Amino acid sequence: MSPAPRAGLTRESKEASLCLRVSEPPRFVIGVGFTPMCARNLLVFLALAALAVTSTDADAQARTIRMPTSSGSERIFAILLPQSYETSKTRYPVVYLFHGGGQDHTAFMARTAFPPMARKHEFIVVMPAADRNYSVLGPEAQGRYHDYVANELVDYVDSHYRTIATKEARAIGGLSMGGRIASMTGLRHADRFGAVGAFSPALRPDAEDAVRDAPAAAPFFYISCGTLDSLLPINREFVGWLMERELPHDYREASGLGHTWVLWDEQIGVFFDLLESRGFRSAS
Repeated sequence: MSPAPRAGLTRESKEASLCLRVSEPPRFVIGVGFTPMCARNLLVFLALAALAVTSTDADAQARTIRMPTSSGSERIFAILLPQSYETSKTRYPVVYLFHGGGQDHTAFMARTAFPPMARKHEFIVVMPAADRNYSVLGPEAQGRYHDYVANELVDYVDSHYRTIATKEARAIGGLSMGGRIASMTGLRHADRFGAVGAFSPALRPDAEDAVRDAPAAAPFFYISCGTLDSLLPINREFVGWLMERELPHDYREASGLGHTWVLWDEQIGVFFDLLESRGFRSAS
């Protein structure tokens, strides 16, 4: 003999119960009356929501660009555009950001904190793949790379994107090896950059000559270094050279930190905020 049906179990509730079993484990409770039509509507809603999230994530991704150079070779950089770029005619300031030794143009976007931080600012962010052997190059070869950055790379970006093509709306920064690239390029090409961000920069004594030869209208420098970093002494010397020339700068030391992303993640954000506070903004 078949067991008697439980009291109150109607056709509708049986249908709802079936829906629950099929979709187990449930993420939320579905009440009586959840019909196949409701299920279809829910699936459409979830699909649209997923599409919106995917679209937002795609917009937050940097594009990889292969740029032809005057030497006939190609150079690679990643570029992150502001959220409003595709829907406006606005022009934007540009930050050129250089990675450290052993890294490449993907280094910054791979950091969890960087994309959302950068997207808070209406900046175009250009992240070049620096020469792999930059650190072992002699001064002349490094100087040629600095020339390429200040001239060919900047001109390419200005001609292909809606930038504000002025010194005041152009900054250059980098960490470790990239901090040297940024510092030396900014000093040697002071007419091209309004600000330099140097995070634990791997400077050398030749930076003293670069500071000495820089014009009075040199870019503003923001330098930071950890107190446990082996590069701390040369960074302090560099700040001393800037002070002797009375060149504008801000220097910060992070107590108890060495040569680490713990410092760089935070300090890049501080630099971006500082740029905005100094008038680094988009223009219609």
